[in-house]
Amino acid sequence: MLKIFLIFFFLISCNKTYDLQRENGVYFLKKIGFKIKSTKVVDWKVGRKREANVSKGIRFISSIPNLEEEHKLVLKKKFGIDSWLIKISKISRGSTRPLGYFYIHLHNMTRTTKDFTVNLYYHAAAVSKRFRLFHCPAFNHRLEIPDVDLEDRPSADEQNLYIRPTEKLYARASRLRFAPMILSGGRSLKGKYIVDLALYNSESKQIYSDWLAGDGVLEITQEASVAVNSCIGVKEENQPLPESKMPSIQDLEIK
Repeated sequence: MLKIFLIFFFLISCNKTYDLQRENGVYFLKKIGFKIKSTKVVDWKVGRKREANVSKGIRFISSIPNLEEEHKLVLKKKFGIDSWLIKISKISRGSTRPLGYFYIHLHNMTRTTKDFTVNLYYHAAAVSKRFRLFHCPAFNHRLEIPDVDLEDRPSADEQNLYIRPTEKLYARASRLRFAPMILSGGRSLKGKYIVDLALYNSESKQIYSDWLAGDGVLEITQEASVAVNSCIGVKEENQPLPESKMPSIQDLEIK
């Protein structure tokens, strides 16, 4: 009996939902928070014979707050809120700038939806799947990330999130789906990275809350330059190597 109770308690705690409340005519989500849960460096085997190793970038997983279905309906009916808007920012040399925005529809989230995954890649890998097939990465990318740190974010306490129109989003926001999203961090990824959330009407582009700070700061402090001798003078962004071509249907046929 005790074992069954512990399993039940574990399932409930892993599928926590947040409450929409109303006081004096003001709607808010009570004591809400989220965090970056884990991160890793994404390796990239490169060279004419894939003999060297550089980095595509990093991958991280963040939790995302979930709401009861009835509360999602209230937000949609009263405010047109249909999504969480996710902002990923880079902190470098004392300044913070958004790298990109994603949104996830509340109705796509079930009780088992607990997190989302983002690939923060060097531009040479972020451009397209075709570029990620190159034996010699574009733009002379030859960097390897030794490690990525995940530290606490002091400003990321659980808080009440009040529902009210704040600002319009004029930047492009991509819809977050089940596959990990890919974001370009540029030619260097050294710096710190944070994640913030806000309630969002994806049709009107209206944000309906202050930004909620996610707990966790990703930091890349070092990048090592890797020599790839077989790629000297090769610029696949201009002329792809034959071995880097996308597989065709003929290539996939059983001979």
